[in-house]
Amino acid sequence: SPPASAGRGKTILIAALAAVVAALAVLFLLPLAFGSNPIDVLRGKAKASQQPQVQEIRTVEERVVQGGQEAVVTAANKVLPSVVNIQVQKTGLFTSGTAIGSGFIYSPDGYIVTNNHVVEGTSKISVSLRDGSTYDAKVVGTDPDTDLAVIKIDDSGLPAVTLGTSSDLVVGELVIAVGSPEGFEGSVTSGIVSALNRNIVISNTEALYDVIQTDAAINPGNSGGPLCNSLGDVIGINTAIYSQSGGYDGLGFAIPIDSAKPIIDQLISAGSVVHPWLGFTGSTLTPDIAKSYNLPVEKGVIVRRVIANTPAQKAGLQSGDIIVSLDGNAIESMEQFVMELRKHKVGDTVSIEYYRGDGKKQTAATLEEKPRNVGG
Repeated sequence: SPPASAGRGKTILIAALAAVVAALAVLFLLPLAFGSNPIDVLRGKAKASQQPQVQEIRTVEERVVQGGQEAVVTAANKVLPSVVNIQVQKTGLFTSGTAIGSGFIYSPDGYIVTNNHVVEGTSKISVSLRDGSTYDAKVVGTDPDTDLAVIKIDDSGLPAVTLGTSSDLVVGELVIAVGSPEGFEGSVTSGIVSALNRNIVISNTEALYDVIQTDAAINPGNSGGPLCNSLGDVIGINTAIYSQSGGYDGLGFAIPIDSAKPIIDQLISAGSVVHPWLGFTGSTLTPDIAKSYNLPVEKGVIVRRVIANTPAQKAGLQSGDIIVSLDGNAIESMEQFVMELRKHKVGDTVSIEYYRGDGKKQTAATLEEKPRNVGG
C-alpha cells in the first residue's frame, strides 16, 4: 500500500486548487455584483465609486453657443423658408433634359430671383417651397449680361427674404450659402467672405464683374440661391464656382445684392434690362503685350473689332486703338471698362481717350441701347 504521506500530499494539493478556484470565483463574481468589469479589477482599474455616471444634458441652445454656431443656426432658420428649389425642363436642337437650380422669394406676391443660366432655354419650370408645396412658374424676365432672372408663381403671402447690403461687407465676415446642391433641397453651408470686387471670365463672351468670392461650399444646384450674412439677410446671389474637378474647390462667387437689386426691379417692371454700349470687342492690354509690340502704354483696352453702325464706329474708333480713359476715369482693363460703362445710361455722351500708333487722341460717343445677346 502507498505511504500515508503520499495520500496526505494529494489531499493538500486538491485543497489548495479548490481554494484558488474559490478565490478566483470571488474575484470575478464580486465585481460583477457591484457593476465593475472583472478585467478592470485585475488590471487595477476599478473605480473608487461604483455609482452610475450621470451624463450632463445640454440644451440645443447651449450646444450651439458653445460651438460658436449660433449665428449660422439663426441665419439659416430665418432664410430657409424663403429658399426654393427650381426644376426646369430644357429642350434644344439636339438635346433635352432636366436641370435643377435654386432661387429665393423676392416678394410675398410670388416673384422669385434666380440665375439666368438656370432658366435659360427652358420649356417648363417647377418650383418647390420649403413646406413641400409645388408650383408651375413662368419667366418674367432675364438678363444674360448679369446672369440674373426673375420667375413668378401664382400665390400671395409667401415668406420673402430680407435684403441686406453688400456695400459694407468685409473680408473674413461670416456668410452662409443656401440652395439645392445636387438636388438636396434646403442645404446650408457656411464660410467667409474670401475677397471682394472679383472679376471672373465665364467664357469668351461672358464675364461677371465686381462679385463676392466665398469659401462657403457652392455646388451644382446652388446657382440662384442666396448668400446671407450672419443676420440671415441676403447679401448676394450664388452664381458660379471655379473648379478644375467639376466639384467644389473652395472658390465660389456671388453677385452682390446692391448690384443685383436694380436689375431685378427692372426685370419685374419691364421684363428686360437696358444696358448702354459702345459697340466694339476688346481685350485687356498687359505690360507683356505692350513690351512685345513696343506700344506707347502698358495698360488699357485694345480695340479688337468695331461693330458697324454703333457709337464706337460713329466716334471714329478703329481696330488696334488703345482706350486709356472713359469719361475722365483711367481704364486699365476690359473689366474696369465695363464697370465704368455700366455707371452710365443710354443717351449719355462720354469722352474717350485712346492711343493710335504713338499719338494720344480724344473723341466722344453717345451711348446706345445694347442689343440682347450681343457682346461688345
